[in-house]
Amino acid sequence: MDEWFVCVPGGTTIGPVSTSLLILGIRSGKVPDDALVCQRGATTWRGVFEIPAFSAALPGPKAFQGDAAEARYAVKSMLGQGGMGEVHLCADGWIGREVAMKVARHGQAAQPYLRARFVREALVQGQLEHPSIVPVYDLGTRPDGATFFTMKRVRGLTLAEIIHGLRNGDPAIVRAYSRRRLLTAMSSVCLAVSFAHSRGVVHRDLKPENIMLGDFGEVYVLDWGVARVLEDAWVQHQPSTQVAVPVGRTQAGALVGTAGYAAPEQVQGDRRVGEPSDVYALGAILYELLALAPLHQGDSVDALVASTLANGAARPSTRAPQLGIPPELDHICARATAIPPADRFASAREMQEAIERYLDGERDEERRRELARRHGDAAAEAFEAAARAGVAGEGERARGMRELGAALALEPSNEEGLRILMRVLLEEPAVLPPAAEAELRAIEDRNRPRSARDAMLTYAFLALGAPVLLSMPVLRPWLFASLVAVVAGTAGYMGWMWRTGRAGPRYMSRAVPLTFLVVALMSSVFGPFVMVPGTAALTVATLLVNLRANAAVRRATPVLGLASVFVPAALQFTGVVPPSYSFEQGSIRILSNLVEFRPAPALLMLALGSALTVVAAVFAVGRAVDALVASERRNFAMAWRLRQILPGVGAVAPSLPD
Repeated sequence: MDEWFVCVPGGTTIGPVSTSLLILGIRSGKVPDDALVCQRGATTWRGVFEIPAFSAALPGPKAFQGDAAEARYAVKSMLGQGGMGEVHLCADGWIGREVAMKVARHGQAAQPYLRARFVREALVQGQLEHPSIVPVYDLGTRPDGATFFTMKRVRGLTLAEIIHGLRNGDPAIVRAYSRRRLLTAMSSVCLAVSFAHSRGVVHRDLKPENIMLGDFGEVYVLDWGVARVLEDAWVQHQPSTQVAVPVGRTQAGALVGTAGYAAPEQVQGDRRVGEPSDVYALGAILYELLALAPLHQGDSVDALVASTLANGAARPSTRAPQLGIPPELDHICARATAIPPADRFASAREMQEAIERYLDGERDEERRRELARRHGDAAAEAFEAAARAGVAGEGERARGMRELGAALALEPSNEEGLRILMRVLLEEPAVLPPAAEAELRAIEDRNRPRSARDAMLTYAFLALGAPVLLSMPVLRPWLFASLVAVVAGTAGYMGWMWRTGRAGPRYMSRAVPLTFLVVALMSSVFGPFVMVPGTAALTVATLLVNLRANAAVRRATPVLGLASVFVPAALQFTGVVPPSYSFEQGSIRILSNLVEFRPAPALLMLALGSALTVVAAVFAVGRAVDALVASERRNFAMAWRLRQILPGVGAVAPSLPD
């Protein structure tokens, strides 16, 4: 029996093997169509299908030859065409289904190696029984002599079409194919390729056009026409010998695969490709899926080959930084597209596991986003309910803050949650919540004793005028004694509030009438219209600022201020007390009811009164302005810091008072 040496692509020579064993390898699809054979003892290498015995060994099923094939399969339309044949949509009359029929191009029957490649595609694809590999149904010959095989008709879009739609912003594509869905599909592709590798088959032409996503979640790896079978099981019991490779027949050869996706070792003409070559192609596809642009770009095959040999370990985030590609996916692409095969993932399964690890984390992230959205919606509803309820909605407002806190804890970068937070913190509430009102009252209670101390010091300053008054003859001692007693009593009461801390509204309400009584009694010195109006106005302003008066007090205080001026004036106009003013020959005279004026002391009293008014005004109002400015600065600083949390939100700041 004849024995043969077989040179498989790449230069490995196997043999010697018997003719029957070699025919078995041909019929099982294990022998490549471009394998070379050399008979033992000979020196000439020939193509395997140049030997008539081996050409005749090609599978030629009899069941669907001629009229039988035509009777069963009725061609309806063309689905597509490629370099090796055409794909038609056919009606299967026997089973009542639609199938895809791939038919070899005319003229291939005259070239055994082309027919062998076509038949081998059907054999290889048919032997790979996997959900993501289209099953083959039949293999036969049509009446016109063309070889065909039928397979499942698949519906959907190729990954190339999806990427094109995403790149162009097609609304339907963008809506239907999220990054997570495409990564899940890539995981399925990796598993299908890993399955093929476990059966000793390398695809060699993986690219977006050869991956289809079905309408119902299916994922298919298409076109196994240039797949290479690595397994040599058909000769596993035969001795092997390494002999010289026949020059010019196996090492050069044309590029097998598609430039731009083929691995560096593939484009260099080294056809001893293996699993790492498919891993590289998977990395190039993942890169394009993420960056929406091919890994290698060029106007010619040579340009694509040059890019493949020069650019490795590619990171899609470099090409498309605006797409927010996570570093984990960057790392997967970089490792899969490394130029040295040893630096890539050890297998397609390992790459699939890396994608799944990322998806597991993304699923957790998606769950957190969903929970954050629910908490955010609940917060918005709570705040709306609180706004409708007014003061009674404080419970809803508190619930809204808790829900908002939970939303931001789950997803700190949630823009909608941050906007709600900004609005809640920066918008002035129509009604201050009771708890906040209580805290504000506590602050006021702490400040009131200090205000009482300041008032006590003011009255102590007034006491400096007593010696000046006594330097002039006192006209009505009882009135002088009353003035001194009221000033001393008011100062003492203010000091008591300061020292004891009992300066609440109840105690302060007693101090207000005493204060205006002092102002009214001052009219006994220069009359109700000299120094008294200024003092009354200053007293009103000081009380309103220091007491943080409510509406009732704000209404009562000006009334008391006016009374301190006009009640003494009314008493003088009605003759109850002597008048303080007289008019003679166009001039006005001031007649004190308390003392008999002397030039120097009287002028000194006027000076002291004026100085007291100015100093007290600067002290009281100035301190209030300082507090207001400090409060505004704190509010602006808070608003500015909050805006840093959410860049892009329009400037929001508390408005200045009118």
